[in-house]
Amino acid sequence: MQQENKIFEALLDVIPFASYSVDVDTYKLVYANKLMGESMYAPRAENCWEKIYGQESICEWCQIKKLKERDVVYKSKKLESTFFDESTDKWLQSYDEIVKWPDGRTVKYTILVDITEQKEIQADMIKTHTKLALQSKKLQVANEKLKYMAQKDFLTGINNRGHFFDLANNLFNKELTDKYIYVAMLDLDKFKNINDTYGHNVGDSVIKAFVKAVKPNLEKEDIFGRIGGEEFSLIVVSDTKEKVLKKLEKIRVDISKLNIKSEQGEVKFTVSMGMAKRENEQNIDFVLDMADKKLYDAKENGRNQIKC
Repeated sequence: MQQENKIFEALLDVIPFASYSVDVDTYKLVYANKLMGESMYAPRAENCWEKIYGQESICEWCQIKKLKERDVVYKSKKLESTFFDESTDKWLQSYDEIVKWPDGRTVKYTILVDITEQKEIQADMIKTHTKLALQSKKLQVANEKLKYMAQKDFLTGINNRGHFFDLANNLFNKELTDKYIYVAMLDLDKFKNINDTYGHNVGDSVIKAFVKAVKPNLEKEDIFGRIGGEEFSLIVVSDTKEKVLKKLEKIRVDISKLNIKSEQGEVKFTVSMGMAKRENEQNIDFVLDMADKKLYDAKENGRNQIKC
């Protein structure tokens, strides 16, 4: 029997990987090939976990119990696993199998493949992908910020003049059924007096308060933008003129109720509006010009009103 063991071990010794066998009942090392012997942690120790891996108790990655269970449930005596060997600082791929040793003992026969380099390459790839993902995210955020800055008014956050006209032209190129496009010009009354009396900071607060009061009256499809200074424009698609006028009147009333606090006291202000309906194939510039003329009429006739 001893001779058979030696012949069997000699055959296994030629495997170009570290390999060993452990008695599944006693956890004693039965066999270790030359490569395994060269890397053994404590050659004179008794138990396999201490002798091979320098552990104080059964290794966390030990597959003996699992192999026994698989043998009973699945009639399978093989397992493949990966673990980190702290004694050598290496990642190992373990191929385990329950076999009968020539002397009759049941052993776990293991072949170990060093996959440390593979793991390091994978880790580097993950780091690289993570870095690229973070850079991509930063680039996306930067692009979104640039896009926002290119489209939005810096003071109020609503559409700036350029983006307002882009949206308007897109709308004017669409075919509408049973609905019409209405364009309104909105201008804060005596805004220059507010700036001259209270200062530009208060003037900015007035503009921001105006926009904040307008927003709750808008629907998703409405196009609202700052055309310049204290001038704003609103485009509404509706089936009736009355609905649009009702919306504009609500805005006018809401603005007339606003009070802005300043060091010189409260500041009240109003808004005048002019509205025009698009006819035939008129473009945005033409309709906006008509609305602007109506706005001029509102200013000339006492302000704080709507002309259409």
